Amino acid sequence: MRCQGAGWERVEAITEVELEARTLINSLYKATDGRPLLWRTIIGLSAKRAAVDYAAERGWIVINNGRSVCLTVTGVRLVRDAKA
Repeated sequence: MRCQGAGWERVEAITEVELEARTLINSLYKATDGRPLLWRTIIGLSAKRAAVDYAAERGWIVINNGRSVCLTVTGVRLVRDAKA
């Protein structure tokens, strides 16, 4: 069943961005062995800019110079809690 209306498209878009943001922080978690504040450069960052911004707005990551990111303690906890 599919509902029509302006609100539904927006909900789907937000859900997709959040999923991409969570995928991003999971990748960072693996790349840093679960340690916060270790900087990594994201290749193809512009393609996932909405996901990066979403994660930064929630305090899951910090962005440096528009290219490098690191997990925060909050981001690490989010990944650990999801795995538990």
